[in-house]
Amino acid sequence: MEPKNKYLAIHNESGVLVNLAGNYDYLEFPYYVSQDLENSGQEVYPTCKEMLDAYVTPLFLEKAKLAGLAIPEYYISNGYFEPPVIIDPINPFMIRSRTVRQPLRRDSIAKSMTRNHTYAICCQDIPNGTRIVRFRSVLGWCSTKRLRKASREIWELFHIPLAVVRLMVKSDGDILFSDISQLPFERLKMRERKYVEETVRWVD
Repeated sequence: MEPKNKYLAIHNESGVLVNLAGNYDYLEFPYYVSQDLENSGQEVYPTCKEMLDAYVTPLFLEKAKLAGLAIPEYYISNGYFEPPVIIDPINPFMIRSRTVRQPLRRDSIAKSMTRNHTYAICCQDIPNGTRIVRFRSVLGWCSTKRLRKASREIWELFHIPLAVVRLMVKSDGDILFSDISQLPFERLKMRERKYVEETVRWVD
């Protein structure tokens, strides 16, 4: 069943309206859906501020840290970095991150990721023996059982209904929250759509 009214639904557990577009780019239609609801005094997840903050990696990390979630050590640079790191751009022209484990081509990667040292980058240190894991979070639920607690924590803190979450999994099994990215509704798998249908009531 396709959602009605541009992915707008009522979350059964909280009673709050949720914008389930999954793609919340600034000034795109889903952004305006939340903006119009906020302006009319209605509560909606995510808010425009939550959309804007979640996808800027340093803001994501600081918000997670302030809430008591474990995050990697990170720093902001306009070129220099020390591998092994995950590099996330902080500029409006690039969204692709890079995982760099060896110093080979460090200078050329730095130049590329910063647009010739024009824009800053966020560099997250990768502890020894750490694996990089991504999972799909759907209204605080994940099809992988062992990641459901992490999915719930992301939902409760960031109120992003649909997301791809990046974690660092350390050798002892501890996890570090690393990043969040978009998961458009159209890309949901059958089991995920079924969970959505069980969790919300579509707005006519």
